Amino acid sequence: MKPLYIVLFCCSLLACRKDDTGVVLTMPAKTQTGQHTFGFLLNSEVWTNYNKVCFLTTGCRENLDGIYYTNDGDVHVRADKVLHKNSGLSSTESIDLYLNTRFRGTGTYSIANGDTLMISYRRSETGSQDVTYLLSSLNPSFTITLDRIDPANKILSGTFSGKLFKQMNSASAATSATDSLMVTDGRFDIKVK
Repeated sequence: MKPLYIVLFCCSLLACRKDDTGVVLTMPAKTQTGQHTFGFLLNSEVWTNYNKVCFLTTGCRENLDGIYYTNDGDVHVRADKVLHKNSGLSSTESIDLYLNTRFRGTGTYSIANGDTLMISYRRSETGSQDVTYLLSSLNPSFTITLDRIDPANKILSGTFSGKLFKQMNSASAATSATDSLMVTDGRFDIKVK
């Protein structure tokens, strides 16, 4: 019975997929009301969370996931963009924003201020090698501004921008000195579960 269930599950995943060729993504408005939106410009191109992330064995998860904040200064937001082509997976991209710091509430956080930020952007495309971009340890330039932290209404809103550099290999955090991506005009307005 289990093999039949697995086959049916795989078929249902394929049936739900569509062809995202030509999809035009638009930036979400800058809001602070828990609209559950996320977006930024990646080298001047619009990037927003899009489609669910699905796995054969565990099912699907939302494209805004792993979101939390704590009163001691930990903030984490992960967003995914998944595109399909001809009923198959074409590309998967994700960005993780992680802030661990002396919590000062709303305001701007950056490594220049002594805050701990870990940012990563990953892209996987069919037929290409996976690539990851990180903050450079030599010249870390990234800011996250928390505009609203509302535990009562479970809302986390803010903006972000900075520069990420290509990871040289998966065994170390060393980055290229020249291969980089600009993240600008980032914004999130998340309803935390």
